[in-house]
Amino acid sequence: MNNINKTPTSENRHRMIETAAYYRAQKRGFSGGDPVADWLEAEREIEALLQRADDPGAIGHENAAYQRMRFEFKKILAGAQDTINADTIRQAFERAGKEIRELGEYVPDTVDRAGKRLKQEVAAAVEKMGPRWNSISEKSHGLFEIWKGKGSQFLNRAHTALHGWVGKNQDKNGKEN
Repeated sequence: MNNINKTPTSENRHRMIETAAYYRAQKRGFSGGDPVADWLEAEREIEALLQRADDPGAIGHENAAYQRMRFEFKKILAGAQDTINADTIRQAFERAGKEIRELGEYVPDTVDRAGKRLKQEVAAAVEKMGPRWNSISEKSHGLFEIWKGKGSQFLNRAHTALHGWVGKNQDKNGKEN
């Protein structure tokens, strides 16, 4: 039997929340922050996950929203000529989210989750690529292939812009703004 579709016991639910709260604290290096706030945020996350797990169509719908968000984001970045900077990246996320919302196919919460997932993917790709564009993973490569062939000067500006966006997108504790 598939345990994903089972409703967890209160003990398992408690453990899931406890683990999620721990990882929140670990992400910021166990310094600063508020353990109660970590717990409450973890509780909200776990409850949302469990509710989505009860609706098999929700995951597919959310993936569709994410793929559409990714497509719109790439399309907007493709139009970024020489004016690539951290604000351009931020605006691309905002415009992609706005365009997805205007379609009316997805509820705002689904669009927000898709946007968060895309931001996490971009941030992870930026962290992995370091100074070398050819080191990004195959999955992440699709996000930035639109800039291939634009020359090393442009790629250097894009690299700086992406790192600037990551810096602006995270607060001092590494939490997404």
